[in-house]
Amino acid sequence: MRAERAVRYRSRPTGRLCCAALLPLLLAAACRPGTAGPVAPAGPGAPDGASAGAAGAGARAGDPSAAAPLALRVAYASPGAALAPVWVAYEQGLFREQGLDVDLVFLSGTRTDQGVVSGDTPIGFGTNVVTSRLGGADVVAIAGVVSRITSMLFARPGNTTPQDLRGKVVSSTLPGATISVATVLVLRHFGLEPGRDVTIQTTGGAPEKFALVVQGLADATLLSPPEDLKAQEQGLVLLADITELNIPLVYTAVGTTSGWARAHGEEVRRFLRGYVNAVALARRDPDVARTLIGKYTQTDDPVQVDAAYRYYRDVWGRPDFRVPPEAVASVLRELDTPGADTARPADFIDNRFIDELHDNGFIRQSGALD
Repeated sequence: MRAERAVRYRSRPTGRLCCAALLPLLLAAACRPGTAGPVAPAGPGAPDGASAGAAGAGARAGDPSAAAPLALRVAYASPGAALAPVWVAYEQGLFREQGLDVDLVFLSGTRTDQGVVSGDTPIGFGTNVVTSRLGGADVVAIAGVVSRITSMLFARPGNTTPQDLRGKVVSSTLPGATISVATVLVLRHFGLEPGRDVTIQTTGGAPEKFALVVQGLADATLLSPPEDLKAQEQGLVLLADITELNIPLVYTAVGTTSGWARAHGEEVRRFLRGYVNAVALARRDPDVARTLIGKYTQTDDPVQVDAAYRYYRDVWGRPDFRVPPEAVASVLRELDTPGADTARPADFIDNRFIDELHDNGFIRQSGALD
């Protein structure tokens, strides 16, 4: 998939989305048992005890799906399994269940950031919040998806340790993209200074940086499942599993602008409820998650798909769907961008919507963190 190409998904989502169009009386019979997540908590002024329904509950008075859905365009930044929850939410009708009509668009790398800032796609799944905000954009992270580096460092044959990359070329994405920041963090972790010890070759997106190594135009790159198994098939060598190092990083976050969140708080809440329910469903129903990982990563090999699912299954949303300040701080420490050395991690984060979902019991009832 080329970096410059935007891919829009407007086909009718499968799974429970078909149920959303039925009368509330038919929902319980039409939907598969045990898959529906909590609906919206009761609004202000509701009697004590009114809250999100248990899993499997159908639409009823106060359920956002009972009213006309709100239109929302959402971008996702990479066809990598780390972003699978947004695919699950879309394809399984979890956004529609929360009263959203989502137009899901693939905008590679920093194009997702541009869509968020312009308002064309006001919510970005995989937004580069830190670099965008340092660049002057009013962007904040409203939920964590993957809050540490979850990649593996692969190289061409003849390299056995990260130190073997000294004097060589490492491929990465465009400057400012998450993978670009992660690459710098990883190289510095192993004592390699980009620009001095290692040359960084930038590309438009994840598929392109992988292709450069396979073609011999670069010596190493960071890869995530299912790319790791594809790399092994191509004879590349694993130098280090970075996930084991537990390096905090806003690797994948849900981003929007502060202004849009203030003006469209209801859309934000509905989106995040759909996301939380998607994580719960992905953990509860591996077949659903594996099917969609295969579809969106364009991977037919069930072994590769399963490896990707198992790699991310226990990572999505951890530890509590909030964006950890230390994940922002680790980026700020490594960036040479003006203002990074004096910036406060809290200025890049808006966890209040996730705080609400904890306070009203929605996340607990979803089972997403079980």
